[in-house]
Amino acid sequence: MVYWNRYLSKIKHILDNFGDDSRNSECLISKDLSYHQILSSQKEKLIYVCECFGTSDEENAFEEYIYFCMHNDIPYLYVTSEVTKIAEALLANLADEQCYDDMKPIHETLNHLEYRISEEYYRQFLRKLSSKNHLRLAHLANLVEKHLMIHYQHHLEWMLVLVSMLEGTADPESHCEFNPTRCSFGQWLHNPSIPYIVNTSHFNDIQDLHILLHQLGEHILALYHSGTFEHKSMIQLLLRLDYTSLEIGNEIAIINDMLIIGEYTKDPMTGLLGRRLLDKIMMNQIEIAKATESNCSLIMCDLDYFKTINDQYGHLAGDSVIQNFAELLQKTLRKSDFIFRFGGEEFLILLPSSEYSEARSVAENLCTQASLQKVNFDGQNISYSVSIGTFGIDTDTISFVTKETIINYVKSVDAQLYLAKQNGRNRVE
Repeated sequence: MVYWNRYLSKIKHILDNFGDDSRNSECLISKDLSYHQILSSQKEKLIYVCECFGTSDEENAFEEYIYFCMHNDIPYLYVTSEVTKIAEALLANLADEQCYDDMKPIHETLNHLEYRISEEYYRQFLRKLSSKNHLRLAHLANLVEKHLMIHYQHHLEWMLVLVSMLEGTADPESHCEFNPTRCSFGQWLHNPSIPYIVNTSHFNDIQDLHILLHQLGEHILALYHSGTFEHKSMIQLLLRLDYTSLEIGNEIAIINDMLIIGEYTKDPMTGLLGRRLLDKIMMNQIEIAKATESNCSLIMCDLDYFKTINDQYGHLAGDSVIQNFAELLQKTLRKSDFIFRFGGEEFLILLPSSEYSEARSVAENLCTQASLQKVNFDGQNISYSVSIGTFGIDTDTISFVTKETIINYVKSVDAQLYLAKQNGRNRVE
């Protein structure tokens, strides 16, 4: 029998050093000071688990410890690395001191602890994966027009069947199709009547991701049925499965956006989307972004001193400048970006699946390119510049998308545009 009390001070020393080493680790780098205080409490609970090994309090200590870890979202790899570090350091110390009697029981006890941690994290991961996919389906259900996203919905339903099998809660009649050409998503993807899909550069990406998804799913279920899988390996495989699923959703969303843009009525002068479509499109895009766990960004542009152009060259010349800038937007932006003629010389751009930093880079390029334009009108070259505001939409902070939500986002990007004009024009804020 191991007397764990004699090792507690050593374990505490190991964990203190582990905390110092991991302070800047990738899984914790974004956490604030309060999170590191949580980690201190977590270490105390782990020490208490070790203190209770072999006693009647062991089970309660473990349950309290694992609940604390999960409730506070302490990363799985961090928690198991702690236990591994304790085992390595203790065994190395015992070997140096030639105290061999305790080595085997210590190794077995800590190995069992790591197994139980992995088992609990695996179960929690399955619950979270199921919840996330139900939430993604809920956001798709809120779409005013689903278009191609209905096929992503079928794919998410396939994911839920697979997860229910792994949880042991699936209906006995449930079947998870692993042939990528036979599932409902695959049948749509390989339908010869959809040339607008096959002819896009995204088709091969979706096809490859879909094949990978089915291969991963089949491999995961085979491991589950074997009964010999390691929980930590399954967690890694499921993480890859989930990531592949989101990538498929993003690729479908891109093609979906291009299809929508082609269907909507355009502004007759510029060929861009009209302002009246803004609320409807933005609501749909934010729901899609939440379903695919991505963000959106907004860019608002206003031509500088446009009244002066009209006064000096005439309104037809002003129309030519607007058309020139509209063409520049269409050439510079992606085919899946939504470009609205927001007002006379104002333009609003919605960039799906784009972080704020990406939008800022796009805006800087637009600002530069606009200043280089020369619009030839009646033998005269007209130069112009543009002021631009940018705003990033963090979809994680949104519970419900309403008209007021859209109004607030437009106000936010408009405020940035006003700041650009106030700070001298021909710039990005």
